[in-house]
Formats: sequence, structure tokens, C-alpha cells
Amino acid sequence: MKKALTILILILTCELSFSQTYLTSEVIEKAEFHLKEAVGDSLFKYFELGPNSDYKYQTKTGKYKWKDISKGKKTKGKFIDGKHINFVLNHPDFQYPYTRKTVYVELDSNLNLIREVYVDQIPKFLLRNEPSDWLSENKIDSIVKKQNLKTPVEPFSKRLEFDTKTKEYYWIVFNTIHKEKCYSDEEILHINPVSGIILKHYEERQRIMHCSE
Repeated sequence: MKKALTILILILTCELSFSQTYLTSEVIEKAEFHLKEAVGDSLFKYFELGPNSDYKYQTKTGKYKWKDISKGKKTKGKFIDGKHINFVLNHPDFQYPYTRKTVYVELDSNLNLIREVYVDQIPKFLLRNEPSDWLSENKIDSIVKKQNLKTPVEPFSKRLEFDTKTKEYYWIVFNTIHKEKCYSDEEILHINPVSGIILKHYEERQRIMHCSE
């Protein structure tokens, strides 16, 4: 009898230790809490749960699987981590295409942060809850046109880039001065979005990948 009771206790203990599950709403709320701590209440309201926000869990057979955190009322199996839970910033003053607007909140098995929420790519004026201090795109275009650029073969193009070393944004402008099937010669400018100062001015040949001449 004593032996059977011991075995039963061991089985129950193993089951309890394995079945580390959460309400999916609890996981999301915990991630939102950490995000709000990182970006502040004012900016937080512009975030929404991103697509492919999944968690990792372990099945009873020991296999690791992933599931969308927004699916189901409870997490499945043994909750391992939520490293891929992300939120997308949709702020009216930060609607530039090709810029990274996704912020990851990485949770461990106890829903604590694995690492600090990375928010360096969010413009400083947003984190300070201040109006944008960036020049308008029309102003940037005007600055480009005032430069002594070479004769282009097509209208110049630009996009906003983030420098991971300096942790600052800049406009990168491409003035195409020669174009072939598999490459183009570009006159390139880097422009500070706040001051309009030209940070770099150089030429570079850019090749099209997987192109045969």
C-alpha cells in the first residue's frame, strides 16, 4: 500500500511539473506589460500583437513544437518560452515603408523577460512622447535637388535606414547615373532626417543578384 501511494505521488508530481500551461491571454498580457514598461503608456497604445507571435512547448513525448499565441484559450503541453512574441508599431508619425516596426518581447518559461526589450530602432521623439522633429520628405527632396549631383538616367529614389552601430536613422538616396541589365552605378547620399546634413556622398556599383549578363 505504501509503495503504491509513493508511486502515485511520483506520477502526480511528474504530471504537475510537466503540465506548465498558461492562459494564452495571461501570456499576452505579460508580454504587453513588459512592452509598456519599455516604451511608456503613451506609445504603447500604438502597438498591436504581431503576426507569427508563437510560443514553444514540449509534448508528452518530448517533442518541441510551436503554436500561435493568439490561438486557443490555453497553451499546449509544457510551456518552454515565448521568444517570438512580437508587437507592431503603427504610429501616424512613423509610416515610412521598409522600416522595422516590430518589437519582440522574449519570455522565459515563467513569463519573465529573457532579455531587455530592444527599442533602439524606435525614433527618439516617439519614445519621448514628443512631436516629430524630422524634416518632411518634401524637404529632404528639396535638399537632394540642391546638391551638385551628376546627371541621372532616372528619377532618384530614397528610403529610410537605421544604423545599428550609431542607433540613428538616416535617409539613403540613390541617384542612378548609369544602368545596365545586371548592374547600375549609383551616386549615393546619406542625409540626417532631423538636420538635413549630408552625412556621406559617394559612388557605388550595385549588382542585381541572380542576373546573368
